[in-house]
Amino acid sequence: MNKILLCALILACTLAVGLTAQTQEEQSDIEVVVTASRVEEPVEKVPAYVSVITAEELTSSGQTTLADALEGLAGIRFRSFSGNAALAEISMRGFGENSHGRVLVLVDGRRLNRADLASINWLEIPVENIERIEVVRGGSSVLYGDNAVAGVINIITKKGAAGFDVAVSAQYGSFNQNQEGVEVSGSSDLFSFTITGEHTATDGYRDRSAFRSLAFGGNVGLDLESLSSGLALSYTRLFYELPGALKKAEFDTVPTQAQPGHDADEALGDYLNADLSLSFSPTERFLLSGKAGYRVRFIRSDIPSFFIPSFTDLTLQSVALTPKFKLDLPLLGGNRLVVGVDGYFDHANVATYSNISRSTTTLETQVSKATLGVYAADDLDLLSSLTASVGLRYELARITAETLKTSGTPIDDAKLHQAFVYDLGLLFTPVPGMKIWAGHGTVFRYPFVDEQVSMYGYVTDTFYADLDPERGYNIEIGFEVKPARWLRWVSSGYLLDMNDEIAPDPVTFANVNLDKTRHLGAETAIELSHPKWLEVSGNYTFTLATFREGTHQGNRVPLVPLHQVSGKATLRFPLGFNVGVSGSYVTGVFAAGDLDNSQAMLPDYLLLGTFVRYQPDYVPGKLEVYVGVNNFLDVAYAPTGVYNGIEVYYYPGEGRSWKVGASYRY
Repeated sequence: MNKILLCALILACTLAVGLTAQTQEEQSDIEVVVTASRVEEPVEKVPAYVSVITAEELTSSGQTTLADALEGLAGIRFRSFSGNAALAEISMRGFGENSHGRVLVLVDGRRLNRADLASINWLEIPVENIERIEVVRGGSSVLYGDNAVAGVINIITKKGAAGFDVAVSAQYGSFNQNQEGVEVSGSSDLFSFTITGEHTATDGYRDRSAFRSLAFGGNVGLDLESLSSGLALSYTRLFYELPGALKKAEFDTVPTQAQPGHDADEALGDYLNADLSLSFSPTERFLLSGKAGYRVRFIRSDIPSFFIPSFTDLTLQSVALTPKFKLDLPLLGGNRLVVGVDGYFDHANVATYSNISRSTTTLETQVSKATLGVYAADDLDLLSSLTASVGLRYELARITAETLKTSGTPIDDAKLHQAFVYDLGLLFTPVPGMKIWAGHGTVFRYPFVDEQVSMYGYVTDTFYADLDPERGYNIEIGFEVKPARWLRWVSSGYLLDMNDEIAPDPVTFANVNLDKTRHLGAETAIELSHPKWLEVSGNYTFTLATFREGTHQGNRVPLVPLHQVSGKATLRFPLGFNVGVSGSYVTGVFAAGDLDNSQAMLPDYLLLGTFVRYQPDYVPGKLEVYVGVNNFLDVAYAPTGVYNGIEVYYYPGEGRSWKVGASYRY
């Protein structure tokens, strides 16, 4: 707690200095987002806590992955079992195991979440191809359906700059970490295009934690007066090693070592995406749009160290069709109606083998998930400063399994899930630059296909016919104040009660519905910026996640920290030099599987970093050079761990690291 008070005091002093140095400036231009309502609207009209990261902020931060860029935001935390950021598991609003299943991640409105338990590949979208990232906190099940329990993150890709634009970037750092990227884009009155490529690799902080990623992406667009369309294609190849976990004595002595016996665990995946979009708007009051997408993943994983050695080939295909229309009606002060249909079909072919040569098949199974949802959301301006919103969604999902080949008992079964959810909200904007909101709604999440169907040989392969979807209801209040373009303060508080959260039983390893849980929390952030010499931001997150009933009533949900604090300050000097510091503090958590809270918590940790950026004005185009050090105190910490019923195993975080990089755009 002393460390929290110290961080808060430092943050408060820094903000006070910044505030006294500012002079009142005019209101900033209106910022428009699309994620909160699935159509464009100003941030000030969104009844939620929204954060936006721009392409310029991504470049200047020197971050090499989306996970690194997002982790400094309020209410967001990452943990990794693989030792790298490529498949890091995101957590929002107090969820523990498989928390990524409660956060929906989109690319231009297309789902990036996989139908199975694996986390998304954060390197699928090259950083060079990102125009901005929108983060909407809170439940959005009405608009987006499955997975949108705790928040939605939408990655908006670039559509082509006016004329012709070329950008290149490169980084090198500790553990042979390197990243190289290129972007070529352009546009005319009717057409636009963007082509990007990115290579990222590292030997890893720990032994056997290397990964390599090669990603290509591109899109072309047609923009007529009332009709626009676009086609986007991308391909990613990802290889990564799995270092395993460490016992406490191993973690305390040599945290960089791999788990003994984990010298051959690794995976290789190929990811392909194709998306077609169409938008028709003959008048400002009417919009008809839709997206069609196809994704395929080929993933080969070898985990010989497991107590039952695992060698698996997975082919995962996904098809999506999501039409919608928006209608603005002249009712009272204004009325906006959005109605849409979301159709998804995911098909997984899983083959498991008894040896790495794949000469003996133990199980080959086909699992599919078909989802169809219909939703409607309406915003009505009761007064010029008061807007009411209501939304409804009904969705069906059917998960089926069919065994093609097995050495044991076939898995042939099916289950139909359904969900009906609603949202109610009020938004009050008493003066420009201020909004206050309150909302209530319900949320849901369907089981992953490999939660519903055990098919990897870890336990008895079976269909969990009794496994139900997760359901919950949410109450939220918040406010945002932006009195000037250089100052923003936003805070929100929420109560999220969940039923039937899904997690593996620590004794039987079977997937089960847990007892009811309660997620009580608050998130607050302050941002201020002087265009000439100072930029400061800081945030604090409080999360109390507990069991509401059952054997573990009153216990904390594992892997959820009670407090998180982070901040960043940048001083701008003459001649284009910027110097900054950053820091984050996270309190300890109980390890995954420790539902009794009987084991010692994973320790809290404080991480500090520093960086220098140089942006000369005399160079044609835009040149930026970056030098940074992360965790410069070289703190040994473990953001995640697992309790197996006997002892706690630790997954270490990265120690001190440095990197240098440069980017140039012309």
